[in-house]
Amino acid sequence: MLEQLVAVDTSHGHETDALALVAERLRGAGLSPQVLESGPGRGNLVVRLRGDGSKRPLLLLANADVVPVEGQPWTVPPFKLTEKDGWLYGRGVNDNKGHAAIFTALVLELARERAHLRRDVILALTADEETGSAAGAAWVVKNHPELVDAEIVLTGGGDTRLAPGGDKAEQVGLGVAEKTFQSYRISVRGPGGHSSMPSPASDIVPRLARALVKVAEVRFTAHALAAARTQLEVEAKGAAPAVGAAVRKLLAGQALAPAEDEALAADPERNALLRTTCVTTMLKGSPQDNVLPTSATATTNCRVMPDETPAGVRERLAAAIGDPAVTVEPASDVSSGPAMEPDRAFEKLYRDVAARHFPGAVVLPTMLPSMTDARFFRLKGARAYNVVDTPFTEEESSSNHVAHGPDERRPVRWLAPTVAFLRDLTRSLAM
Repeated sequence: MLEQLVAVDTSHGHETDALALVAERLRGAGLSPQVLESGPGRGNLVVRLRGDGSKRPLLLLANADVVPVEGQPWTVPPFKLTEKDGWLYGRGVNDNKGHAAIFTALVLELARERAHLRRDVILALTADEETGSAAGAAWVVKNHPELVDAEIVLTGGGDTRLAPGGDKAEQVGLGVAEKTFQSYRISVRGPGGHSSMPSPASDIVPRLARALVKVAEVRFTAHALAAARTQLEVEAKGAAPAVGAAVRKLLAGQALAPAEDEALAADPERNALLRTTCVTTMLKGSPQDNVLPTSATATTNCRVMPDETPAGVRERLAAAIGDPAVTVEPASDVSSGPAMEPDRAFEKLYRDVAARHFPGAVVLPTMLPSMTDARFFRLKGARAYNVVDTPFTEEESSSNHVAHGPDERRPVRWLAPTVAFLRDLTRSLAM
């Protein structure tokens, strides 16, 4: 099933084509999946396996879209599942077609067993998660809330860390919070015209460039969230001495000295857990080299801490730029759910399952520096958790091969333990 999903390029839509293959398998098991299109080709699959209703439903959630591969130096075909040197390669094997295949397989197994379930088990495979979810989970929750109403939601994103060497899991993440994804469009307008006759008024690209340098120099205040405290305590132990000291100081509620802040900012992983970050990712100017642009625009992507607001971040960027001719406007409309305290019964179950499948590993409630579709369900009051993801060593997880980069891959030998963990967790919740 993973091979079939990877083979369909869903980096620019076309989720319906991929989900048709899943729907066919589900119908073969006697289920009645619905593929709901928010737009042409933007399919969202929902199917329900009925329980006895003694407990409220469980939702298994994954997205069927992936990020583009254009311009990336892949060494294997990105839309063909390839096994090589102990790795499975392909766009989406980690983010997030791996979970889509696993969750579908679990629902198929329960259906074929005719298992007695205390809860309805709902499978939802959504579109558009990578570009804001407006055509995916956000649309489903708004237009078909009854289909995905659940008490507990499981989705990917729970960071699973392997010890050096990759033979043993040492940390199992349980995501309970995530940063808000918010992009801003930073623009300067000019009169345009012929490039042979520039004027001061047409010099808008350098003006934008100066603004972007100022944006790059913005550093938001580092601080520790309660939801990430245990995670940060562990991260401090594994960090370089200067970074570990900075993290421990923040955990103690103390402000960092400039040198300590510099050390933290140089560690991308820990830095992302402790402050809002912004980085410019896209630029657009004239459509042709002999035409003066009428607008020069950049897209700056920010990941906002759960206790800060996108509006406040926009104000901070505009103040740093300090040029009234440069506008800073939201380029995306993305919301984030609140940080959660894990339900004690759920957390105990999660720890028990982890002990069976990853003995000796520490279970950590975590905050994701990225975003997932879990946020839409947290906003509705569901207990939405980011659960076990592909296990990697710290060195592997910091490479560009984990997700969104070229040669996205997952270790073959850890596929079966990941499936076994999610199977045990799902069945323990549902049966």
